[in-house]
Amino acid sequence: MLTNLSPRNLAYIVFKRLKLFLGVLFVSLSLYAALVLTQPMQYESNASVLVKIGDSELVTPDAFSEAQGRTAASNANMAKQIMNSEQVIITSQDVLRSALERVGVTKVYPEIMKDAAKAKVPPMTLAIDRLIKDVSIAVNNETNVLMLSLFNTDPKTARAALTALIAATIDKQALVMRDPRLAFLENKLTALKIESDRARQSLLEFKQSSGISSFDEERTLLLKQRDEVQLSLRKMQSDLVAAEGRGSVLKDNLARTPGQIALSNENDLTLHQVDDARSRVVSLEAQYQAARQRFTETNPELQDLKAQLDNARRSANETSTQSSARVRTGANPLSQRLSADLSTAQSDADAFRKAVAERERQLEEINLRLGYLDTNEASLRELERRLGVSDKDYQSYLTRVQSARILNDMNLAGITNLSVVQAPSMPYKAARPKKLLLFVLALFAGLAGGLALCLLLEMLDDTIALPDQVEALTGLPLLAVVDEHHILPEQIR
Repeated sequence: MLTNLSPRNLAYIVFKRLKLFLGVLFVSLSLYAALVLTQPMQYESNASVLVKIGDSELVTPDAFSEAQGRTAASNANMAKQIMNSEQVIITSQDVLRSALERVGVTKVYPEIMKDAAKAKVPPMTLAIDRLIKDVSIAVNNETNVLMLSLFNTDPKTARAALTALIAATIDKQALVMRDPRLAFLENKLTALKIESDRARQSLLEFKQSSGISSFDEERTLLLKQRDEVQLSLRKMQSDLVAAEGRGSVLKDNLARTPGQIALSNENDLTLHQVDDARSRVVSLEAQYQAARQRFTETNPELQDLKAQLDNARRSANETSTQSSARVRTGANPLSQRLSADLSTAQSDADAFRKAVAERERQLEEINLRLGYLDTNEASLRELERRLGVSDKDYQSYLTRVQSARILNDMNLAGITNLSVVQAPSMPYKAARPKKLLLFVLALFAGLAGGLALCLLLEMLDDTIALPDQVEALTGLPLLAVVDEHHILPEQIR
């Protein structure tokens, strides 16, 4: 019966079952002696190997895309995969067998022949199984360095075996992961080169047959030319309308202007007034016709010009009727000037009319060419797309072939992406078993196991042995404790 785990009670429980407690401790220490002290001391040789992740594209050129700008997460995953791959290579059967063959199976494990005969397995198979257990691989935190360790009963053998293991790993890595398949890539590159040349020739023939050298440049140039021609056409049309209007006004004025006028008159002042009035009528008539091309009939400026023209005509008629003297007639200079201006206006109108026709012809040709480009755009774009895809595939395989050739040269030179940072060390003291640590653990396990067993038995025991147990059962306070006295027989009277 257990009521309180005070130090006094614990001591009482241990001493009450002292033999059991010491028995458990003895068993724990005996197991330590049997399992630890009988094992041979092993020495640990350490080495570190750097895995160059930066050469990942050279390791397997067909496993990576040529797209740039990989994310940090993808780079980290790729580095992790490469590190895991290297660990698998190191612990592979072929690498371990090669390392054992280089050092010697019996040198690494002197008792291997006897043990293999007992187990009825080939010595090499048993040695490989043991070497896997004796090899330890760890990745240094946040680095690309592999930490290698190898245990053996002989320190020199441990160092030699680890050296052989690293050498065998480098050789195997060159064969497994640096397989560029150069012949396949070169054949594929040749086929892509032919396909690219064929696509380029088809595009060239189409451009020659269609007369399209550069679709985008020609289209941009035609659109620019069309804008310029349209702007020029509108200007020519405006100039043509103005010239035709000017010619119409001059023709009307010429019809109203007499071809013969008085050259001399006794009343010269009146003649000059008549000429001035007619000149003013002609000028206002020209201004009025020009204004009609720009303004509507309700425009105030146009109405004002019309009023001035009517007044000028009335004034001219009144002035011409005032002269009643003898007049000597001749060619009218004003009529001659109007005739010359009319000829010039008609020439200008003809020139503008031809220019308008030429601009319209140019605009029609440009529109026809643009329509022709639109019709052939789909075919041209498809040929350009095929050429682009072919060139992209060709450049992709060209890069891979170049990488494969570099790898081939590196393989011939025995260069891999593994670099030995620290050569295998020569151990000077045994690394395992750690006898002192294991002894402390065995001692602690024996003490803890013995105490736990004693407590368990005390909990299952229903006898009363301690004063605390009396108080717990009766619920009454304990007044006194009388120790048991053993009376010797000779003391009895």
